[in-house]
Amino acid sequence: MTLTAVGESGAFFHGFGSHFTRLKTNLLGVFPRTVILPQAILIFDTMLAFLSIFIAIYLRVGNEFLDYTPGFILKNMIVFALLSASVFIWMQTHRALWRYFSLEDCIPLALSVVLASILYFPLMILLAQQESLPRSIPLLNTLVYMIVLCLPRFIYRSMNDRHAMQKKRLLAEQIVPVLLAGSGDTTELFIREVMHSPALSYNPVGILSPHIKEKGRRIHTVPILGTPKNIEAIIKELRQLPKRPIQIIITDNDLPKDFLMALATLAQKNSLPMMQMVPQFSIVLPPSEKDDFLTTDDYSKAVHSFV
Repeated sequence: MTLTAVGESGAFFHGFGSHFTRLKTNLLGVFPRTVILPQAILIFDTMLAFLSIFIAIYLRVGNEFLDYTPGFILKNMIVFALLSASVFIWMQTHRALWRYFSLEDCIPLALSVVLASILYFPLMILLAQQESLPRSIPLLNTLVYMIVLCLPRFIYRSMNDRHAMQKKRLLAEQIVPVLLAGSGDTTELFIREVMHSPALSYNPVGILSPHIKEKGRRIHTVPILGTPKNIEAIIKELRQLPKRPIQIIITDNDLPKDFLMALATLAQKNSLPMMQMVPQFSIVLPPSEKDDFLTTDDYSKAVHSFV
């Protein structure tokens, strides 16, 4: 009897899952993902606005929260949620991709929350008739709302990055340990791209910097070993690394000549091939009025003339 019940429940959940998958496929066929996702984020942020004012009131008044009538609290929650939704639609904050969320994306979110709180303050006073909320509620709600808005985005970003790292671990045999030369913005961008892109089969194990004062510091998780001028110390540092580099990649294009000469000597003594990261751009000419498409020769001329 028990096995029969388990089998029936399994069949029920399997059928429910297949119906849900079919419904999702049909919805995505009617509404593209680029249309559904921003609207879903807008609804989610509006729900968070609805809850944040509730949390802010409870944190401010404590046990006195029960003294307010449910209708009064509900009106304030609805008003702030509608104001927040209007501000988000105006500032288009719901169209940002969560998998690339960073501190720069917090700025428009913070401005939206502050603007919604400023607009809510006079309405809060107008709603206060027999009952009134403390004047510090909008300020407290701004902090609460910022936390509940940014926290899910950072969690989603961390989960997405973890998924990318898991993909990269599966390709661990193909990953090439490299030594980076340079400590500027391009070096940081290279490390970030390598960390978040499984397609790049590089693993930075150390950084050589032209500035001696940066030795012992880190860019993300990659240590700065020092300058290649002190060759013996650098070789000793390389031998202590868990994975010895087999290539040197120059990530900065404006390194001093003495640094490059010392780097070449270090590479020669350790038999390390040197590579340089050079940004390239290709411009494809639009088709002319006479020709419906570009020929291969035209494309090659266009690319070589701009690279």
